[in-house]
Amino acid sequence: MSLMTFTFAANADDSPIDYAQLPAAAKSFISTELPGETVSFVTKDAEMHGSTYDVVFASGLKVEFDGQGEWKEISGKRSQINKKFVPKEIVSQVESRWPNTGFTKIDRDRRGYEVELTNNLDLKFNKKFKLVEIDD
Repeated sequence: MSLMTFTFAANADDSPIDYAQLPAAAKSFISTELPGETVSFVTKDAEMHGSTYDVVFASGLKVEFDGQGEWKEISGKRSQINKKFVPKEIVSQVESRWPNTGFTKIDRDRRGYEVELTNNLDLKFNKKFKLVEIDD
């Protein structure tokens, strides 16, 4: 029961904030990489290991940033994400194995990358861009 209470409490910290409260690196990323996007709302999630920020755009695009403002995850709720956010080594492998397939999500962490494709495959790559898992 205490685990359930803890999980609920961790999720309860997700709160709306002003765009101006984002870390400088996150604002720089948005202005440089997403200049045509309109921000719908921004939330801050205070987690055990630091804060994260979610920025949701009018187009349905969502970007999650870590506490320093580096992007952790980019996803498109209603559309594909731009391939420029995906390392070229991953794009090359996907295009050769699954032509005409786009990306709907990319998640990066210290272990590597995870991408979701428009053909509903989830792929995991290690830090050296080796495909290590396919999930359908």
